[in-house]
Amino acid sequence: MTDLPVKSPRPASRETLYSYLARLAAVWKTSAPELAYDMGAPFKGLLEQDEEALDTLATWAKLDSHEFAEILSWTGIRVGNVRTKFRGEVYVSRALRNPIVRGCPVCLREDATGADGPGSASMVMRGHWQMRATALCVMHGHPIVPLWEAKAPAQRLDFGARLNEIEAQILAGSFDQPIKPVSAYDRWLDQRVAEGTDETWLQTVSVFAVTTFCRLLGSLLLPIEYNSTDIHQNEPHSTGFNVVVQGIDAIRISLDQIALKAYEEKLGYSTAFGKLFENLSVAYADDPNFEVFQDLLRECILDHWPAAPGEQLIGRVISERRNHSLASAAQEIGVSPSVIETFFLSEGAITEENSHLGHRRLFNANKYAELLAEIPTLVGSVEMRNAIGATKREFAVLRSEGFLSPRVSDRKIRKPWRVSDGIAFVNELSADAAFVAEEDNSWETLLQSCQRNAFAFAAIISAIREMKLTIGKRDGVDGFHGIVVSKEEVDLLANSHHSIRTKGLKEISGTMSVAEFGKSIGVYDSVALLALIEAGYASAKLTMNPRTGRSHYRMGPKDMAAFNKRFVTLSTLSEETGEHLNSLRRVFKLSKLTPFSPEGQNFGPVYLRDDVAESIGKGRASSR
Repeated sequence: MTDLPVKSPRPASRETLYSYLARLAAVWKTSAPELAYDMGAPFKGLLEQDEEALDTLATWAKLDSHEFAEILSWTGIRVGNVRTKFRGEVYVSRALRNPIVRGCPVCLREDATGADGPGSASMVMRGHWQMRATALCVMHGHPIVPLWEAKAPAQRLDFGARLNEIEAQILAGSFDQPIKPVSAYDRWLDQRVAEGTDETWLQTVSVFAVTTFCRLLGSLLLPIEYNSTDIHQNEPHSTGFNVVVQGIDAIRISLDQIALKAYEEKLGYSTAFGKLFENLSVAYADDPNFEVFQDLLRECILDHWPAAPGEQLIGRVISERRNHSLASAAQEIGVSPSVIETFFLSEGAITEENSHLGHRRLFNANKYAELLAEIPTLVGSVEMRNAIGATKREFAVLRSEGFLSPRVSDRKIRKPWRVSDGIAFVNELSADAAFVAEEDNSWETLLQSCQRNAFAFAAIISAIREMKLTIGKRDGVDGFHGIVVSKEEVDLLANSHHSIRTKGLKEISGTMSVAEFGKSIGVYDSVALLALIEAGYASAKLTMNPRTGRSHYRMGPKDMAAFNKRFVTLSTLSEETGEHLNSLRRVFKLSKLTPFSPEGQNFGPVYLRDDVAESIGKGRASSR
């Protein structure tokens, strides 16, 4: 007589439907397909998750609603052709369904310990082992390993038959692998799936989205030297999770590192981010759970590549360009990249620091849109002269005197002139000008007036602007060459200027220009000294050059004495002490004495006398 069980076994923790069916069949001393047939729920119907078959099994095994719901949640229920609902969340089915069935051999061996009858009849196949994202058993630290492979679901999911085939190997430890420390990723995933709790910022993102992104990001980071003490740093999921769990900023830093390296290697963004880009752009383009990761990658790409408006980028059409490269800008405006490079170097839009990138260097498209749009409108010298109506000689004077300046000063640029600058200058001078007949010899051009009176060109322009001269417009002559002044008025102005010049020469006797004073104290950077004066740390008198009519600083005896009382240079200190410059340099170095530079301003090699007096003794003592 065959002994029959008193009652059916209860489902184990995390057990799947097909695992429970196998254990139930073992208790009744039969196979899962035969038991299913006997209870009126064909095995094929259970494999296809037919509702009637499932209800029959639950009723026959006397499973309450909670027990059966728990079994189904760990099994996974189809919710479409390629989607499965598992533990309350929807997954792509291939993340859970695989011809290769995996598990923890240590768990299975413990299940079989003390079993009454075949060990395989007591072995429980846990639901989380199905997950492609599960790599380690949190309880034992043992890797989740392949147990068997079968393409046909009827063969693959007949757990009783398959476990019976490998029982001896499981018990003998044939499937065992070295134990590994449980990583932060392993614990997070196990807790999230088993309990549905998450103490990280990822609690609002699906498990499938998180684990997928971690794997794809980790795969990209593995070749990069990543600062982690976790033994799982060589595994994609764990490596990616170590970054992702830190938050949005940490993810962006890692993406930026990948982008910078790839851009230097001349890779496009789709190549740089490989499967991460492909999956976020195609496979999961419409999955809202991936949106936070899609936005991060899209923003990274826009910051590191010259993506163009109208381009489809990770599910969105780019409406506005964020960055240009020299090459993309050149293609857009029809100008050589080398020309754009010269302009943008002068504007500081790009620097020489990343010159190794060549024409792939990036700049902010919005910030420099006006400059970029202006470059094609610039003209050469001949076109500029024709536009403003100036002779070759007049144009040369206007340029040398600084009244007209090219947009960028570089001989390589053949078209550096902005026509609007020249026209605005001509319109300013000729405003309200009276027409002068072509044969009227009492008028002359501005350049003729300067040559006849040995008068500075700048002085003539200043006089016009100060309305000290009447302006005429020669009939039939357009532009700058048609602007004329009264000879009589110029002569009167020249005589008056001669008197002022004579007086000015007397007034500046005994003074020095800033450049001359700088040379006398061993400072040859006059710009730095001028900055010192303009900042109010040294005194000088702003005077007008009697020859050119331009203002400049000159230093009188009192100014120079005040400077030397407050400051010293290596040259002045050498004269005062009789010590060689090299000896003083050594003392300054040992004393760690630095030039006077409040708030980081550059005033040249000028030192505070008080600082030198305090430090120089220490420096000499150290040199001995």
